[in-house]
Amino acid sequence: MTRVRGRVAVLLLAGLVTASCSVQPSGRGVILGSLGLDAPSSTSVAPPPPPPPPPRRLEAPTETHTGKGDATVQLSWPTDVPGYLTFDCPRCDSNIFVHTDGDENSLINAIGAYHGTVWFNVTEGRDPSRTLTITANYSWTATLSDHRTLPAVTAGKPYAGKGDAVLVLPAGVTHATFKTGSRGNSAVWVQSGGTMDLAVNEIGATTSDFPVPGRTLVEVQAYEGQWTFTAS
Repeated sequence: MTRVRGRVAVLLLAGLVTASCSVQPSGRGVILGSLGLDAPSSTSVAPPPPPPPPPRRLEAPTETHTGKGDATVQLSWPTDVPGYLTFDCPRCDSNIFVHTDGDENSLINAIGAYHGTVWFNVTEGRDPSRTLTITANYSWTATLSDHRTLPAVTAGKPYAGKGDAVLVLPAGVTHATFKTGSRGNSAVWVQSGGTMDLAVNEIGATTSDFPVPGRTLVEVQAYEGQWTFTAS
């Protein structure tokens, strides 16, 4: 009997030692790094960038207004579309003014019979034109249209014109020459990457050379004279 009790005591002692060496839950979880696992990252993910704005509209139906003498014309032309105003007053014999309520305020300032084309609403981010204020002493016609109605210049070939005009230059050209024998003021504006560059501003006969950025538009202001424009 003594040997049996001794063996039982040894077994109980071994059980207690084994139990004291086992891992007991602490109620505080387990550190993942100690088990060879990565803890979840607390770094936030940046949201994706917003999509780019849609391309600007370039086309709209042609709009025509007629009148006689002074008038204010309410336009239906979309304010987000570049426009080109062709104004005709073949029997006018006094001052002609065409103003808008937008940032491109003064479009035409001439004396006597007039036929010409000027642009408006071409610069994004500026206050667009919604009305025309016309000063004239005879019957007139105002036609608003988009780029599809503009004359195109052929590379290397002189384009002959008279008065105010807007021209389309072809892709690939880098150089332009403007020539006129007019005694009045002549100016040439070039659209370049969303801006307007004044390439020519002269009084009297002139031949001017200047760079152009490939396919683009130019506005010639020379209502009194004939001129040629060459792009190459």
